[in-house]
Amino acid sequence: MNSSKRFALIVSSAVAGALMLTACNGDDLAASGNEGHSSDGGHGSAQAAGAIGRYGEDAAGATFFASVLTGDNEVAVEGKPAVGDKDGRAVALMRIQGQDVSFALAWTGTDTPTLAHLHQGGRGVNGDVKIPFFTEKLKDGSSHVYGTVKVKDAALLKDIKAHPENFYFNLHTGEFPGGAVRGQAFALPGSVNLPETVRNSVLRSVVKGSQVYACTKQPDGTYAFTQDNVDATLQGDIDHTFAKPGPTGPPQWIAPDGSSVTGAVVNKFDNGEGNIPELLLRATQTGADKGLLAKTKVVLRLNTGGGVAPAGNCDVNTHPTARVPYTADYLFLATQ
Repeated sequence: MNSSKRFALIVSSAVAGALMLTACNGDDLAASGNEGHSSDGGHGSAQAAGAIGRYGEDAAGATFFASVLTGDNEVAVEGKPAVGDKDGRAVALMRIQGQDVSFALAWTGTDTPTLAHLHQGGRGVNGDVKIPFFTEKLKDGSSHVYGTVKVKDAALLKDIKAHPENFYFNLHTGEFPGGAVRGQAFALPGSVNLPETVRNSVLRSVVKGSQVYACTKQPDGTYAFTQDNVDATLQGDIDHTFAKPGPTGPPQWIAPDGSSVTGAVVNKFDNGEGNIPELLLRATQTGADKGLLAKTKVVLRLNTGGGVAPAGNCDVNTHPTARVPYTADYLFLATQ
């Protein structure tokens, strides 16, 4: 998508370049002639049938997933349709409950999606479509959608729940028929009302940031750089540091409106050599009880780049600290 149109679909309360997820009128998003029913669409072994705008109550045993999709995550194949909208970003939420697979998607900086799928494939690897969420173009101007599809393949659903890292979400557009934005699935620690969470969650990227390391003595008597802090500004002037310097932090995010949260790491995910890991953190409210981050229960740090501590020994006298630039997307999920 042309950069002049970037983020044209952001709601008015969001800052430029950031995605403020808002409630979606899912029942009215299908394009003319599309009743919102999904089918296999001829994609591999995928079989599903459901409806846009349908979402039921949570039941015992439901599992939940989230992702942040970017054009950089797409994998091009020579001779195949174009992929990778560099201006595009999206958030995907998913619930597996029995045979019902519910989804909520919000996007910005890319054209109206024509298809949305869950594929089987690890990071950097293309794979077959396993669950088609919708298979016809949505209404022009829409920026979010939710719905539910029926999936009868019990083995597939079991595999997704056991190994979500082996599956990825993909949004397609007319300009990028091979895939506009893509992101791996991550399991969430608690329940998420998908339409409600879409209304209250926030996606922000690092504008300028560094991971801060201190030269510290190791158990074997040598010195090496270890985590001491983070110093970053996210879109919308969200300040990101440690509440207290040192390896245990905890990390904190403070919005200009006074709302803030700290985070406790629940899980780490390797993101390749030279990149700090992706994180799933459980959030605790520390600031105002109203505001941008006030309802946040989970923070995801995804699509990380750089920020790794310098390797080898260090000299506490000549080089006591190191600041390593990094990039990342932060998704602040407001769960139940």
